Amino acid sequence: MPNLLIRGRYQTTTATCDNNGIAMEFKDVKPDERRRFYRVEDAAILDITPVQASDLSQPAEVHFAESPAFALMRELRNIEQEQAALQRAISDRYHDIGQYLQGMNRKIEVIARVAANGTTSKKQRLQAIDLSEGGIGFNHSEKLPADSLHALKLWFKQGFLGIAAYVKIVASHRDIEGGYHVSAAFQDLPDADAQIIARHIMQIQAAELRKRRED
Repeated sequence: MPNLLIRGRYQTTTATCDNNGIAMEFKDVKPDERRRFYRVEDAAILDITPVQASDLSQPAEVHFAESPAFALMRELRNIEQEQAALQRAISDRYHDIGQYLQGMNRKIEVIARVAANGTTSKKQRLQAIDLSEGGIGFNHSEKLPADSLHALKLWFKQGFLGIAAYVKIVASHRDIEGGYHVSAAFQDLPDADAQIIARHIMQIQAAELRKRRED
């Protein structure tokens, strides 16, 4: 029986599941690990391809065709992360200049997003996903073998940013709407991509909180 991570809004547990994915036994995950497995629902453009264990020494993006839009957004995120500490220091000392730089960053991001959106293939469709810092769930037309390794390319709808990462398949179960729902865990995720995912999840959480307050 496979062990699956059951991610909830308030509690995370490890479950031993039967072949139908029904939880049989539960073991609480440590409280300080719960944030890592907080799961949110989102929409994204997703590409996936099988790989071997020996491939994990290479960046995951080498398994996909080059995409100028994807490369553009990745490079902007890298620059943003490299300059984050400097911008915080400037903002702490010169608040007005810090605000101006933040505004310039937003302008650049908007322009880049429009440019990237214009070069995205019409064949690339948004699909529903559920995401945590530990892994991802998505629908797929075929059943993916448990423990198999895959390279995953992911474009998030919000913010139009993306990552390329390796995942290990945890389970594939028939979906009532057709195909299979796949649960996968991230493997050897680079720190930069882990930060992108964490920040993206926090943004979704904040948006959900604002919506609940408005309702």
